[in-house]
Amino acid sequence: MREAYRTEAGCQIIYDSFLLRGLADAYAISIDGIDVGYGAVATRYYPRHAIEFYIAPHLRIHSLEAFRELLNVSRASHVRAQTNMPLMTRLLFDTTKNIAAEKVLFADGLTKAGPSAPPIPAPEASKFRHITPEEKEKFSEAQEVLTDWVLEVGGEIVATAGYLTHYNPPYGDIFMAVSGQSRRKGYGGYIVQEICKIAREAGKTPAARCDPNVIGSRRALERGGLVACGHLAYGEIAS
Repeated sequence: MREAYRTEAGCQIIYDSFLLRGLADAYAISIDGIDVGYGAVATRYYPRHAIEFYIAPHLRIHSLEAFRELLNVSRASHVRAQTNMPLMTRLLFDTTKNIAAEKVLFADGLTKAGPSAPPIPAPEASKFRHITPEEKEKFSEAQEVLTDWVLEVGGEIVATAGYLTHYNPPYGDIFMAVSGQSRRKGYGGYIVQEICKIAREAGKTPAARCDPNVIGSRRALERGGLVACGHLAYGEIAS
């Protein structure tokens, strides 16, 4: 059923690893004694938040009733949903209040019709390269985000990037950072563009997310070839 859930989603699922990592409890959905779906409620990071729900398509007329039963049995306090996944989004609006958007979600902008953004030329005197072991140790000691790739301009590292793979295949979650004094110079968009290429070459489909109010990161992701495709939203169970 999880494979059917993943296939139907057709996008990067943010909490895909929760069940596998023991960060959520699974519940069977049964009708007349026959298992027809399942649900998942987080136990860590977002305890008592319903994060997954699936029911066989021909029984979707029972979705709301079954989901309410899941919330009741699990004693869930909140529902979390990606707005690019219709079923969970509908259930979010049907069962919760005080709904808010936590993240903007991004998908790969490279399609058969071409890229979503024009290519960004390399900055002058720059080098996009793999991080060295010494640099990786330095970044780790500084408690910065661990990275695999860096953008060097004029001999100095101005941006870092990489991608995470603990999401549903074949998606790779892009992350990047630009040093404070180097922002607003186009480095973010360029390193996103390049790390997306690296991810695709590794057989991954680039995806990403960022806070709605961090405009600089959003612009860098979009200029680098990603497109906004929805939001990660949550709401409090309505009594």
